[in-house]
Amino acid sequence: MAPYSVVSGARGVMDGLLADTRLHIPPEVAERAQRDVKFTGNPEPFLPVPFRIVEALAGLKGLEAAFATAIAEERYGVNAGTATVDVEHAALFLFSTFLARINGKVPNDPSLTAAGGPVKDTDIHHSFKNRYRQLATNCYRTKDGKYYYTHGSLDARATMKILGMDPDRTDLVETKDILKAYGEAVAQFTAAELDEKIQAAGLPGTICYSIDEFLATEQGKAIADAPVYELSSTPGPKVTWPSVPPNTPRQALTGIKVLDLTRVIAGPVIGRGLAEHGATVLRITSPNLPDLQGIVPDLHAGKYSAHVDLDTAEGRATLAALVRDADVLVDGYRPGSLARRGFSRDAVRALNPALVYVRENCYGWRGPWASRAGWQQIADAASGVSALYADKLGHAGEAIQPIFPSADYGSGAAGVVGTLQALYQRARAGGVFDVDVSLLQYNLYELSLGLYPDAVWERVRAPAERLRHNWDVVMMMGGVGPSLRAARPELFTRADLWQVLAAPTYGPEGSVRILRPVVRFAHLPVELGKGPSQNGDDAAAWPALGK
Repeated sequence: MAPYSVVSGARGVMDGLLADTRLHIPPEVAERAQRDVKFTGNPEPFLPVPFRIVEALAGLKGLEAAFATAIAEERYGVNAGTATVDVEHAALFLFSTFLARINGKVPNDPSLTAAGGPVKDTDIHHSFKNRYRQLATNCYRTKDGKYYYTHGSLDARATMKILGMDPDRTDLVETKDILKAYGEAVAQFTAAELDEKIQAAGLPGTICYSIDEFLATEQGKAIADAPVYELSSTPGPKVTWPSVPPNTPRQALTGIKVLDLTRVIAGPVIGRGLAEHGATVLRITSPNLPDLQGIVPDLHAGKYSAHVDLDTAEGRATLAALVRDADVLVDGYRPGSLARRGFSRDAVRALNPALVYVRENCYGWRGPWASRAGWQQIADAASGVSALYADKLGHAGEAIQPIFPSADYGSGAAGVVGTLQALYQRARAGGVFDVDVSLLQYNLYELSLGLYPDAVWERVRAPAERLRHNWDVVMMMGGVGPSLRAARPELFTRADLWQVLAAPTYGPEGSVRILRPVVRFAHLPVELGKGPSQNGDDAAAWPALGK
């Protein structure tokens, strides 16, 4: 029997996407994918998870390449040539935010984040400045022997208070002591009791279900048959592609304007993916809301960033003006948040009938839990992914978060594909398009691809064997990072995988080192035109093309 190959697996994933009639892939795009997309790289898996997370991501990148090829030919009459997707490059993309560097240092280096340092402090509720508040986001055992994933979100205080934890305690500083305190607090509740309190308060959190248990819930039933992304449309006129000024790179999306109203990872991946193909992406942030600045170097490279306060009439007027001239709006906030401020899909369509509206959430867009708050860890715990991972590690009955945020990156990648498809079809045949993606939707899709054969899993599992349910993402990446570098040291130094961009936001000589775009063409540029902007660096106006 031939050895297992990630390269062949990625090709199989793309072929499966092309054959999925729910996605309505245009036949000419499917033909390009089959003819022009090539998967390369070391075929041996090396990430210590049993799920086909690399194959899933790489397959989506292959479909992304096919749409970009079709758009370039439609716009410019050029043949982009062979597209390549390196599976090892795709593997690094699944944890790229952890690999970024600012001025040669990790983004949370004290010299960067201290008062007066170049990294803006957007952790206004101090949820990430100390381990005590950080570990409000973790998995703990409940009184009835089940497991519950609590999440402090960007303001841990509300979750901590439900658990009876004083947010202002200063005596707990060691991780082991903090874990013990949270463990004891959660153990005062059954899983159902804690979930009732968390959901009543509108906070993120979930019982850790098995796959079968989740699929038996009303939410599981509602999204069980959802594709990896959902594209819907109503009749509308064709929208011609914007003209490209002389001496401006002709990328697939040059001149397309994208409003990025997202935070954390999944939503920002969509905007970054569109920026890689030349779109002008303007990220809108609030001066009054917390954010994660650690992801800015990587996931907001290529973007502009402006503050707009949507709780003011002036801010709403500013966003309305931007919407009128946009091609795409990416909404990554909790379902209903923008609608409450006057920017529902119907409201923005009144301003701009041709706008492509892209939504990303945790639980999916149907079912009783659709409006719940959620994060990657919540999606893993709710869907049964965490329970299955624990079982594969020999800890049956526990729930262990898989190390890599594949649902974040994967649902973001799916959103990129859906947006490219919407823009392509809008120009060719006309229509008004909506794109929906979700973390749980992606997890169910990823699970449908199956697990690695046992022999493959035994080869890659070693670095993860000692993980347990109450290891948060900081502990996990610290625990497996050295093993990954030891397994494939060349990946972390290969010049063709990394790029350094000037980033004046981090000082006169500021720079960021980030992963290059995964998709590459022989004759079509896929590149980020600028370094990242931090929140509020830029004007709330569309920049001139090429500036």
